[in-house]
Amino acid sequence: MSEKEKIRVLIADDSKLTVVGLKTTLNQFENITVIGEAGDGQDAIKAVRELNPDVVLMDIGMPILDGIKATRELKKLKETGLKIIMLTSHESEQDVLDAMSAGANSYCMKDVDPEVLVSVIKSTYEGASWLDPRIAQIVLDKFVDKFGKFLKQDKTSDLTEREVEVLNLIAKGCSNQEISERLCISLNTVKTHIKNIFQKLEVEDRTQAAMRAVKDDLI
Repeated sequence: MSEKEKIRVLIADDSKLTVVGLKTTLNQFENITVIGEAGDGQDAIKAVRELNPDVVLMDIGMPILDGIKATRELKKLKETGLKIIMLTSHESEQDVLDAMSAGANSYCMKDVDPEVLVSVIKSTYEGASWLDPRIAQIVLDKFVDKFGKFLKQDKTSDLTEREVEVLNLIAKGCSNQEISERLCISLNTVKTHIKNIFQKLEVEDRTQAAMRAVKDDLI
């Protein structure tokens, strides 16, 4: 296999031991070649511009400019088609989310098996994304949390201003007659509002509507 056919990899890590270990490991595989290294994020950006690698193995905790900030800067070079794999020992939720938000294509822990790392490099180079199982759970939990909030907001945002007023009075235990008098609207209008509220909040009675209002901070 010629050099042009190999995946060109740049290693960005401030640990010399880690760099030597990665170079030794990766150079054993015929379809990958390590073309350079960088000891901090700033040097990584410079090396990318000079060497034009296909994939960067990026550590997070580096001096001068950390891997997340470097990734964010490198992703601005859209014309390069560069793929970035976070290869790090950092597994806090904030680091993971910051790295993915910065544009990292994949996220690996440093204790990953060599064969798995090579597979990740190949798949990432080809356009796929890979997350260490421990990291995937963090991202999934965050997604579920945000998606759940989105669904909740999406359902409740349909309530009109008047319906919110009615819901507030329902939560206070007001009867239909009391709601009618307080808002100066007819009983039929009150009933229509309540029916719409039940449908939008997907509840069956006043008690459920009141509980939903309190739980979701709708009032």
